[in-house]
Amino acid sequence: MRQNKTKPVKRICALPKALLAAFGGVVVPMADMRQYTSWRIGGAADWLLEPASEQDVLLVLETAARYGIPLTLIGRGTNLLVSDDGIEGIVLRIGSAFDKIEFLPEGRVRAGAGVLLAALSRRTAERGLTGLEWACGIPGNLGGALFMNAGAYGGSMSAVVTEARFAAYTDAKAKKAVLETVSGERLRFGYRSGCVSEGRVALAATLQLAPGDAAASLAQIEQTIAERAKNQPLEYPSAGSVFRNPDGSHAGYLVETAGCKGMRCGGAEVSAKHGNFIINTGGARAQDVLCLIEQVRQTVLIKTGYKLETEVRLLGRYSD
Repeated sequence: MRQNKTKPVKRICALPKALLAAFGGVVVPMADMRQYTSWRIGGAADWLLEPASEQDVLLVLETAARYGIPLTLIGRGTNLLVSDDGIEGIVLRIGSAFDKIEFLPEGRVRAGAGVLLAALSRRTAERGLTGLEWACGIPGNLGGALFMNAGAYGGSMSAVVTEARFAAYTDAKAKKAVLETVSGERLRFGYRSGCVSEGRVALAATLQLAPGDAAASLAQIEQTIAERAKNQPLEYPSAGSVFRNPDGSHAGYLVETAGCKGMRCGGAEVSAKHGNFIINTGGARAQDVLCLIEQVRQTVLIKTGYKLETEVRLLGRYSD
């Protein structure tokens, strides 16, 4: 995949006055997406809106549909790569207004989509609830974890989420958005594929955890964090794992076996610590990362026979 260098970059000059008047959250015009992504890469978004309430989210969904404004949803900016040419339209960022955690009876926990997954892992462990220790080192928020069915060390969101609350369009062509709650089998998770389908914005989720020993859970969290610091390049901006694990193997192992560690394109480099991390060594651009991803994929295919697929979302103005 390569950038379109000939298509002119256009910016929507103004948002509808009704949206600006009624929106209760933060509005940032020409937002530098390097400040909102863990890779610290990307051009400007026409508009970045951070809602203060569920009604703000509904308002943005309805306005985008009514006026045909492109809409992009992000959380803490992990696991995504923003184009050097930026993002057209509105970026809706689910942030601190949705970071509440509520402890319910019988091991249930209700958390907002803006809650950091690592913080949720620690908070539940402190309350003597087990089942989220694996999430202590994942940098994204709960909304992103629902979108990707985040997982590590044998655990995943699909194993603990029992209910989720969304803002969603009433149907594919509707200009009306509503709040809905989905539970049980209607939450359709897959491998690195979550329950947030197109047209939905995750607002909160209810998790079912089990009683446990707080001291043991916290000790496990500390051990996991120490292992991640030793084996992952946390000192550099990255998006976490770049490639999906193919059937029968692990992406990091294949990248290392193919001799790709240390491979570079511009400011992007395959980490010497972990083959499934591409790091921003300073000033990396999206085109550098895309170049490096393609080099790694081709090298791994030739040397191991495995065809790696990415799990990173590409956002913004990209060509096919």
